Amino acid sequence: MEALGLNNDVTLGGKKFHIQTSYSQPQEKIISNVFLNGQVIESKEINVEKNLPAERIGQLMKNTHQSMITEMEILYYISEKVKAVRHAPSANKLGLLFIKRNLPEEAIEQFRLALEIDPSYSEAYVNLGKAYLLTKSFDKAVEVLKQGEEKAPDFADLKNYLGLAFIYKQEFKEAIDYLEKALDINKKYREVHLNLAFALLGEAIHTGSVNLPAIQLIRNRIIQHLDNSMNGQEVRRQRIEKIKELLLDENYQEAYQILQAEGNRILSDQGCDFENEFYLKFMYGGKGKDDQFIQQYINRLQELLKKNPDYADIRNNLGVAYLIQCRNLFLKSLEEFRTALKLNPNFKKAEKNLKLAENDGKGFLILLRAILK
Repeated sequence: MEALGLNNDVTLGGKKFHIQTSYSQPQEKIISNVFLNGQVIESKEINVEKNLPAERIGQLMKNTHQSMITEMEILYYISEKVKAVRHAPSANKLGLLFIKRNLPEEAIEQFRLALEIDPSYSEAYVNLGKAYLLTKSFDKAVEVLKQGEEKAPDFADLKNYLGLAFIYKQEFKEAIDYLEKALDINKKYREVHLNLAFALLGEAIHTGSVNLPAIQLIRNRIIQHLDNSMNGQEVRRQRIEKIKELLLDENYQEAYQILQAEGNRILSDQGCDFENEFYLKFMYGGKGKDDQFIQQYINRLQELLKKNPDYADIRNNLGVAYLIQCRNLFLKSLEEFRTALKLNPNFKKAEKNLKLAENDGKGFLILLRAILK
């Protein structure tokens, strides 16, 4: 088959992005990438059925290519909308999406906007600190995380990322202090246990304790924290077991490097980014009445819930999604009552139903707006 490929340059937010989409016949996949300064910042792969006609593959490629362009355009369009409405939670969610797409400068701008609007927004302090860590601006990360800690001293996330910031600064005693304080707040915080293992090993290597008899006690403590960091994921379990094996073999430097890579991986992970994407597209991207878009979101939450039935956040998001579905059905019912009256202006039952729905439905719409704020 003749090589298939599409290329476009798109300028958004003062940056020039290159979108490239191609068909890989050996993999039977359409692969679409967004490049910035030669680096891939967003990627999408779509499986292609065997023996699909070239014409159909070409159309799928065009659709995928245009979808990638549109997604980037919508992201920057929403950015302008959020600046205009000055809504702190929206700015925070948008910042997380920018981080997911490896655009830390835009993320930092959004988190700073969120804090400008609401200086008490503790989650935005955490995310701004994380963004600075990702850009290796460790002193800035410490500064902003300490500001957040002053406003929310019992928020374990702030202490966790302060600990991580000090690990990156090679100031391990300070890191251990903050991480232990985070565990005082939440003893089951798996990420803190992982970072504390990271800090304890870093301190042992830094001070030369790995060459002293005391390393046995330190090693046991590190392994205990590693065990407490398990999250049920097989990939995490395999990495932790590898680190423990290296520790027992006294290969401390390699164990430290794997711990560092795991910490970086967690730092870059923004969790359920599709929840943030759904919220922003629903509020600002013209998707409020798109039933298919809402159903796809619900389907993803339901799949996630099967894997994590005890996650309260997922159930909360699913509850909100069902309310949005109800809202759209409610608006459709109003349209039907109005159409019935257009067809028959003397239809008293439709007139009564419309009046009742309009009056009583206001409370429901007010409720949904309050939940989405």
